[in-house]
Amino acid sequence: MGEPLQAIRIGRIDAIVGRVRAIPGPTDSNLRRYSRVMSELWHRTPALLPARFGTSARDLADLHVMVRSREHAVRRRLGAVRNRAQMTVRLISKGEPPPTRERNQSGTQYLRARQREYAVPSFAPLRAAVRRWIRDERVEKRGGVASIYHLVPRGSADRYASAIEEAAREAGVGMIVTGPWPPYAFADIW
Repeated sequence: MGEPLQAIRIGRIDAIVGRVRAIPGPTDSNLRRYSRVMSELWHRTPALLPARFGTSARDLADLHVMVRSREHAVRRRLGAVRNRAQMTVRLISKGEPPPTRERNQSGTQYLRARQREYAVPSFAPLRAAVRRWIRDERVEKRGGVASIYHLVPRGSADRYASAIEEAAREAGVGMIVTGPWPPYAFADIW
């Protein structure tokens, strides 16, 4: 890590890459360095899709295959994240265990149960307070922690944070909001 980066044009996409001898391990130092680099790149460009840490290609031909095979999806996601930032909201809840598919349960019933698993009822008043800025949302629940990722216009991040913090105080909901970040949660094509 710390290698020089270069832009390689593949179709209508610029892939920002660096050459490494070995894939770096996910140490605190490497992950922090990666985060700093992604933030610097994000501040310099209107649209960035951070690849998952450790993503690699064997050579230039492999990189071309990786990008070309996803080009349509990459261009669509780049359009969605253009001039947008990720805001992350975390709530701690005492959730129910994830649903399991029961013997006589239809696929639809199972999917509705899974949808309820990702519902975070205490977040509803907070979402209402920031709805005008939300362009996309992802929800993840792990071990009683709900992470809600919002894609918002870059210039609205401070107003979003103020509004959601005020709504949380009024609703008595304990939460932590962080950001603005590069759109990590919305770069799910890598």
